[in-house]
Amino acid sequence: MRFTEQLKVSLQLKAGDKAFTLPAGSIKRLSVKAWSYGFEAQVEWWVLCKESGDEDTLFTPFTDTKPLTATLTIERRYGAQAEGREGAEALPLKLIGRVEDRQVRELSQANVQNAPVMQRRYRIRLVDPAAMLWRRHFPSGVWVHQTLQAVIQANTPGGLDVAYKWEAAQVKQSLHALGLGADDDAGASFLDFLHWVQARMNAGVFLDYAKGKYTLADAKPEAGEALVFARDEVEEVDLSFPEPRRDALWVLNSYVDAGTARKKVENADAIPGVLTECLVTSPLEGTLTDREAVETKRQQLEGPEVRLTFALYPRVALVLNGLYTLGSGFSEQAATHGKQYRLHTLELEANAVEDDAAHDPDSTANDYQLSLSATLEEAADPTFRRPHFRTPRWPFFAEGRVVSEEGAEADRTYQIRQDEETSVESYRVKLHLWNKEVRIPYEPHQQPGHFYFPADKGTRVLVSLGYQHARMDRFLEWRPGARLPKESQGNHLLLGKTDKSETSIQHLYQDSKPMLRIRRTLEKDTQLIEVGEGRMFLRVQEGE
Repeated sequence: MRFTEQLKVSLQLKAGDKAFTLPAGSIKRLSVKAWSYGFEAQVEWWVLCKESGDEDTLFTPFTDTKPLTATLTIERRYGAQAEGREGAEALPLKLIGRVEDRQVRELSQANVQNAPVMQRRYRIRLVDPAAMLWRRHFPSGVWVHQTLQAVIQANTPGGLDVAYKWEAAQVKQSLHALGLGADDDAGASFLDFLHWVQARMNAGVFLDYAKGKYTLADAKPEAGEALVFARDEVEEVDLSFPEPRRDALWVLNSYVDAGTARKKVENADAIPGVLTECLVTSPLEGTLTDREAVETKRQQLEGPEVRLTFALYPRVALVLNGLYTLGSGFSEQAATHGKQYRLHTLELEANAVEDDAAHDPDSTANDYQLSLSATLEEAADPTFRRPHFRTPRWPFFAEGRVVSEEGAEADRTYQIRQDEETSVESYRVKLHLWNKEVRIPYEPHQQPGHFYFPADKGTRVLVSLGYQHARMDRFLEWRPGARLPKESQGNHLLLGKTDKSETSIQHLYQDSKPMLRIRRTLEKDTQLIEVGEGRMFLRVQEGE
């Protein structure tokens, strides 16, 4: 549905310390897609020069590499007072964002000396600040004993105003690990991570368009009194009813000694035989319980949606996340009657009726061919709308060294740490890149259980980092003194704390013949056994 209407449109551009205002008369096309969490818009306008191309002072900063910020405002030409209506004036739709794409077309005057450029058509793609900045942010780091809120704040660049009403994000976790810049990552940005973790934890991001401020919350914002769409403003009303989940949902724990191996998440709409089984592996009973609680929230059914196609630009303000109702004139028998809805998506396309660049370029209003639609959800709908996102890839890998406080500084000791609350045992490994220590399960690694060779102090290891857990992937170097000359073609088992307190078991070749050597050392006290071709040698020595 397209209609013609006069709109007051303005675009304020800022490049460094230079500001420019483009009025509606010069703006010939615009397209807006706005959601509860952000927006994107495209704007096209002309700049005319009457005597010289130097009159266009926008060109140089526009084509510079400095960031461009922009504010696009859209509203009806005539408000309540001008039309003699009661009530407060409706606030304009205001998009405060950053430019992520810019284009210029130059038109020269071929019939004028030196063919000066007297007209330029500018185009920009404008997005909300989070989309611009966080989509270009790919951090790799670890945060130990910090909250998710602290992680987000550490990755919030200047220019983003973010508030938090998200209780679960304020709980400290033993580890948060992000490898968004890792070589084998799937290309997920920090914005992808944010939407992923909110989907995982059942939360959402909401943009206050008037202030350009974001709120990360576990409940939808208060929206105040519902505004009313008049009957003559709406051409069509379409309802959409999402299909309920049809799978029975279970949460499973594969830990062999788990007290509870599986829990069911109730779903009255499930079809028998259709299953989703979420698998975790954890010695902690609480892990299964927490996952069950999250999955219970995540499977909440989205409520019906109402899509409105407008016949004219509404007289009330268009406020994303605001509440609306359909006024008198709509059928009382309609499913929408008497209900309140929350606006979560708005789409607008506008083309100037007169697209000639020279037509009234300084006017504050312009006649546009418009198409305008809105999608709303029921006000009580608790589910969160979010965009498609890439799931970040875990694990990623980083090097570290095992930490132990047992014995002297030079001793190759191992240390077992037991968590006071969970009794889970772990190593401490220092990741030198970030100067952080992480806990890694104290387990046999890739050895059979009848070998007991704990990783000792200073051992260089490759750590596999998940989002909130870490494991030892493999060892990266030989222990000092363990490597044998290649000519010996030998094998060596080196045990003990230092070169003055150790036991060495070697199998090597001398003159192509195998030999076994066992040597025990404690300071100057040594015992040596050698078994070779036709001989056995035993020596006990104390002193030099």
